[in-house]
Amino acid sequence: MNAGTSAPLRRDLLITFTLPTLILGVMHGPEGQIQAIYAKHAGLSLTALALAMLITKMFDAITYPLIGHLSDRSYARSGTRRSWTIAGTLLSVAGTWFLLRPPEDVTVLYFGIWTAVLYLGWKTIEIPLQAWSYGLSPDYAQRARVQAWRAMSQMAGNLLFFATPFIAMKLGYSDSTELDFRSLGVAAVICVLALPLATTLLILRVPSGDYVPPPVQPRHGIKEIIVAVRDNPPLLRLFAAFLPVNLLAGMSGGVAYFYMDTYLGLSKEFPAIMIVSMLLTFVGIPFWTFLSARYERHRVWASGLAVGGMACIGFALLTPGPSALMMCFLLYPLIILALVGTVIVYTMSADIVDYGKLHTGEDHGGLYGSLFAFLQKSLQGVSAAAGVALVGAFGFDATATAQTANGVLGLKLAMAIAPAAGLIGGALIIWNYPLTRARVAEIQATLAERERAALQSAAAAKA
Repeated sequence: MNAGTSAPLRRDLLITFTLPTLILGVMHGPEGQIQAIYAKHAGLSLTALALAMLITKMFDAITYPLIGHLSDRSYARSGTRRSWTIAGTLLSVAGTWFLLRPPEDVTVLYFGIWTAVLYLGWKTIEIPLQAWSYGLSPDYAQRARVQAWRAMSQMAGNLLFFATPFIAMKLGYSDSTELDFRSLGVAAVICVLALPLATTLLILRVPSGDYVPPPVQPRHGIKEIIVAVRDNPPLLRLFAAFLPVNLLAGMSGGVAYFYMDTYLGLSKEFPAIMIVSMLLTFVGIPFWTFLSARYERHRVWASGLAVGGMACIGFALLTPGPSALMMCFLLYPLIILALVGTVIVYTMSADIVDYGKLHTGEDHGGLYGSLFAFLQKSLQGVSAAAGVALVGAFGFDATATAQTANGVLGLKLAMAIAPAAGLIGGALIIWNYPLTRARVAEIQATLAERERAALQSAAAAKA
């Protein structure tokens, strides 16, 4: 490892590497609203949809680390993660096609099956891609650049998804800019055509890295997985901060459609609000990357979380009326801007992989990447389902034109109050994070010296 001395990664390589992430961003676009769309346009029960989502997610605590662990094992044997990206692409394409293009007599069982297939596909491709990204360069600055590119691609895909209602209307498939099954069908076509092409380019043009399999393969059992997590205090600290952010803030994703579309009466303006929010991410990602390069990364992230928490509190005060649209255009982008700060977390996770190497001598990039993916993607899905279940329990009716006081209270709890607590709580936990910039430099220097010593020892043995 030669931290700080590697040549900058070529832009064409970064574009090729992040193309699948761009298309996956389109696929993830409706994730927070999919239950609401099925409830409003297919007439399915909120409680039943939430239950189907929770059943789908209940196995994630096993499948996420299992896929990360297995991808590490296959990488240790072959030096590549390509086969995982192929399998994940096939599953993701199938899940997207059937989930976003349901039959007229769709049932909750149909929703649950194809949601499960899609989520399995995402895990199978995204976890290896995350681990692959750690190995593109050992350089500290280049690692941050890679994660910024991945985050920008993800957000660009999200933005493209929220443009699909306008695309559908322009093509004559819809007569409205509302998010419904007509616009979801257009998004499905885009994804089914583009993801296999993007994955093929990735496999053909992006190197797997200069990995040389060790002469003796390390053991990979349950005990080793537990030890790799338990004996990494920075990993546990980052988990502790990431947990409330995703578990509580994720609730807003499941009910944002209800809050702005149904409660505030902004159904036609909702896609535009989401597009403006997504556009802000293209400023937010380089903004957070710049600040994290200049100041302590964990302090920058904590500050962003605090700002997002205050914006959520402001959202809780909104009511239907003339000012609702303007405040949505102001506050919701601020919340998204705060959440975009998680790009810093993925750069921090690369440092955590180095910390693990220092103490165990092994690369657990797939395992650690899967755990962060579980916290962000799976728990957010569970949280979104919990938010839908919460508003349903309070009596919110997605098909009604007027809501009860209890229904509005449940909606505000899920959309704003709980997320505010999660964001501010995460900021407090991460403020005194132990892997400071100086400590990371020490770890990288020690690993570089260890690598040089190992090379010298091997050369002496051959002589």
